[in-house]
Amino acid sequence: MKKLEIRNNHLALRKSLTQEEWKTRNEQLHERVLNYLSSIAKGTLVLSFQSIKGKREVDTQVIHETIIQAPYEFQLAFPRVEGDGKMSAYLVNDSTSWISSAWGIKEPDPKSAEKVKPSAIEVILVPLLGFDLQGHRVGFGKGFYDRFLAQCSPDCLKIGLSLEGPVEQIDDLHAFDIPLDVVISSDRVYTIH
Repeated sequence: MKKLEIRNNHLALRKSLTQEEWKTRNEQLHERVLNYLSSIAKGTLVLSFQSIKGKREVDTQVIHETIIQAPYEFQLAFPRVEGDGKMSAYLVNDSTSWISSAWGIKEPDPKSAEKVKPSAIEVILVPLLGFDLQGHRVGFGKGFYDRFLAQCSPDCLKIGLSLEGPVEQIDDLHAFDIPLDVVISSDRVYTIH
């Protein structure tokens, strides 16, 4: 299947979910994510993402609120798209201010958050529209995450979050596409690498 077809199919599927179905899938996903992350050391630097509500992405708010507290006590960073179309990561805290991006995504204000090097990030929670069992993902097609992931340490654990299961295969991969190590969906954990 081609990325455009996967993107269109999954966006349509998300729109077709009732509010109750979407809520149930998110609750199931939250439980699986938190269970999976429970084996990761305290203090780990995790890059996550703010959900795009209008696109019915995975609701990450509960995950964020939970993983900064015991027993996880992770450091939490979020992406920000800089002027040159490059994604950077910023470590946040209670006093961080947020700015809405051109896409309506809440991003950390660099005046109130600490920029961190991609190589310092140990775990990344990655948004996606679709994925296959080889760990390839389909996003919104801008390439921000693939460019960022290429700068991360090879040991960085890349975890995709999905409300749906995998497609059989993504046919139009590019040399710069970075596969995920794990995908957690509402129905199971897919360990890729």
